[in-house]
Amino acid sequence: MPCPPRLAAVLAAAAAALVTAPAGASPWTLPRGTIVFQGTFQYQTATREFFERGPSRSFPLNGHYVGNTFTLGLRAGITERLELEVALPIRTVAYTSDPVILAQRDPASTQPAADFYRRNIINLSRTATGIGDLYLSARYRLALRPFAFAVGLRMKAPTGYVGPSGTFGDRPQTAAEFARNPERYADPQNVRDDVTLGDGQLDLQPELLLGYAFPTRTFLRVDAGFNGRFGGAGQQVVGAVRAGQSVGASLLFYAWAQASVSVTGGRVIGVSVAAQDPDLPAVEYDGTRNLLLRELRLERDLVEFGVGAIVRVNRDVELNLGYTRGLWGRNVALTDTLFASIGVRTQLPGLQ
Repeated sequence: MPCPPRLAAVLAAAAAALVTAPAGASPWTLPRGTIVFQGTFQYQTATREFFERGPSRSFPLNGHYVGNTFTLGLRAGITERLELEVALPIRTVAYTSDPVILAQRDPASTQPAADFYRRNIINLSRTATGIGDLYLSARYRLALRPFAFAVGLRMKAPTGYVGPSGTFGDRPQTAAEFARNPERYADPQNVRDDVTLGDGQLDLQPELLLGYAFPTRTFLRVDAGFNGRFGGAGQQVVGAVRAGQSVGASLLFYAWAQASVSVTGGRVIGVSVAAQDPDLPAVEYDGTRNLLLRELRLERDLVEFGVGAIVRVNRDVELNLGYTRGLWGRNVALTDTLFASIGVRTQLPGLQ
């Protein structure tokens, strides 16, 4: 039985709201034979971070993170109920901060002071560019009315980039080991830090997607799932709530909040050298003074919210603009994200 025209329009708008949005998949799957090509650009910036507990704090040494990501994606309706998706990001991530000297010069040394300090300048600024994680997803719609209900499976796979580690690599593994011999590890040649294109491990995330479209041309969605993370990473429960409102035939506003929370611990990937007082200048660092040694684990929590708008250019082309900000987290940066994407819909001949 076909949907009434008004309800069909609402369902179409609700589905369209997530066709190009980076926030997640939709329980309103694409019709059989429909393909959507997507291109998304994201700009991220951060000057603060969350540790294991407590509020956000500034990056030390005037640190600043910037990330640029261009993602190519494709969604395809295989049957009236089954949809597949693939997305591949090309990323550039950069972290800049003031240089610092941690080594202490032996007063009895005959080496000129200028040579000693020049050889021991530590520059934590790093840039990485390349292909990020590959995303593959499958969604199967179980019902359309009165609720749109679907189950899904999402896979995230690394593509060969160098994964995260501690400030000076994966050794030492404990803060006590670093503190016993800081001169050995705090060498400019050892700097690795965690400027990376991804976590470098495989994720498998089963999820439930539930959506409802109101006669007022409003839609509401609730998602829930479990993110099984391999490679020693902490396992996560994930969830999201999204809502949107159509205004006229070509404009839709939407907002969402989502969370991922670790329920198991992750393996130690090195020692992160931070600052007890991140607002102190580089001259206040001397040996272990003002250093905060943290055993960095492959686990994180994140709660964020976002808002956006979709403009339908014509029947087959949509533009999506939005903003996302972190609210709370653990072992993550507090990022602000701007994104813009375009989705182009086409139909395979003979499958209308």
